[in-house]
Amino acid sequence: TGRAHQGSTRMPLQPGEGVVFGPKPRDCGIKINRKEKSLAISTSVSSEVENTIVVEDFSDEFKKPKTKEFIVAMKRWGLDPNEKTTFLMREVADNVILSSRNIGTLKMLTPRTLDLFDILNADKLILTPEIVDYLNAIYGLNYEGDDEDEEGAEEEDEEVGEGGSEVED
Repeated sequence: TGRAHQGSTRMPLQPGEGVVFGPKPRDCGIKINRKEKSLAISTSVSSEVENTIVVEDFSDEFKKPKTKEFIVAMKRWGLDPNEKTTFLMREVADNVILSSRNIGTLKMLTPRTLDLFDILNADKLILTPEIVDYLNAIYGLNYEGDDEDEEGAEEEDEEVGEGGSEVED
């Protein structure tokens, strides 16, 4: 009939209808390469050596989840409950999580939740021997293994004769 149609209710032409440039969700995250991230974590852990304490695995000590017992254990290790403290453990037992969750300055991290900000933000970094071995395996350099590989490569070079074939005995 030649009449103009109204369109949808989301069109911004009518009062109270849609918004022309509505809010869009923002992503404030920064992309970082995998190798750069592992280098940053290894550097931050090695720079925090003077603030790092290695304690034995204490998950068996907490039979019941008591925050008072966890604070007593922290004082026994020479830690102030008012300082920012980050615990790095391979696996965190349920009673340890329940005992420590009421302490606002404390963070419990596992290798899966390991974050660069939490390491740098902490005043004290507490590690267990299992996580030290894990961090050395993932982020550290094994100097003994590197020396053995280089020696083994030199021995193989000596065994190769002319023409690139191995020397037979």
